[in-house]
Parts: sequence; structure tokens; C-alpha cells
Amino acid sequence: MAEVFKNAYEDGTTSLADLIPALDSGHSAIVLSLRATNVDGTNDATVDVRVVDSDGSNDAYVAYQIAVPADTSLELAGSSKLVLDAGDKIQAKASVAGDIEFFASYLEITD
Repeated sequence: MAEVFKNAYEDGTTSLADLIPALDSGHSAIVLSLRATNVDGTNDATVDVRVVDSDGSNDAYVAYQIAVPADTSLELAGSSKLVLDAGDKIQAKASVAGDIEFFASYLEITD
């Protein structure tokens, strides 16, 4: 079983976009950190982040219209860890394009 630490980042847009792309077959992951940073010096923004299940029927929001004040960061996973199975992915979006930067760090495990 191989384990590799990885990270992912995405400039927030107003449409859901893959932050962590779908994991390959035979892979799983533990998300260690999932951060949204508002880089706009004046305006607040909201974020949505969801886990998309590999079969597409059991999506779940980790964050839904969560406010991120100007010039602040918010840890969306809190003190929890998120587990992704093969085919699962994480998508994110912001209420205003260019105001939010998303960052995730995760441990990918090859079964």
C-alpha cells in the first residue's frame, strides 16, 4: 500500500469546479485540510464545497453558503478529516469569481 501526500488549489469561480479531481480506481484519500481564503480586501464572499460520490447519487455539502469575510481564511473541514473513495471528488465554488482561493491537502492511498 503506497501513501502520497498531495495538495490541490483552485481560484474560486461562480460554478462548481473540481478542487480534488475524481480519484482513480484502487485509490482512496484522507483530506487533512480544506481551506477557503478571501483575498478581496474589502468584500465578504460565500463558498460552497461538496463531496461528489463516485456513483453521482450521494453528493454531500461540506459547506453551503458559508461566509468568508474579507482578508480571512476559513478551515472548512474543521478538526475533522474527510475520506474519499475511488471515483469520489471534491468540488468548490465562490459567490464572486476571483475573491476566494481554495486549498486542500490530502493523503492519497493506493490500495
